[in-house]
Amino acid sequence: MLNAWSVLGEIGRALGNPLIAGGLLAGAVVLGLGARFAARRFGWRPVPAVFAGIFLGVVLGVTLSRTVPAWAQWPEHEFCHVTGFSLNGSGELLNALLFVPLVWCAVLATRRPLAVAVSAVALSASIEVVQPLIGRGLCETQDFLNNSAGAVVAAALAAGFLAVRR
Repeated sequence: MLNAWSVLGEIGRALGNPLIAGGLLAGAVVLGLGARFAARRFGWRPVPAVFAGIFLGVVLGVTLSRTVPAWAQWPEHEFCHVTGFSLNGSGELLNALLFVPLVWCAVLATRRPLAVAVSAVALSASIEVVQPLIGRGLCETQDFLNNSAGAVVAAALAAGFLAVRR
């Protein structure tokens, strides 16, 4: 069974990489400010929009600033590692939770859970395709499935929360 310490250890190892930590910080600041502008432009709720932008920066910072192990370099090896959905391990659990804060805040900001869920699934797929092309991570179907499952659950919970608040 997973425990909080293994998940926190995984997060600590990731943030120990200056590229990940710097990308995470820069992305969160830039996208948070961009979300504030978008909230004004589109009539979204500003506070959850800013948090959605910050969490988008976290997602992009974490997923696009990783290094690729030598055994997985593309084009020498397969473009995408095909595996199934699993929550067995701290990395798998973190992938399932990665999009949850972003989707939750985006639904609260826009009040459009279906559009947010579809966008999050598309973003996850895009990230997985782009990672091997730019040499900043691995394309893995398990990551896509875990990210997507977490995003869909978060959108459904946020929609339920909004319905109860009305």
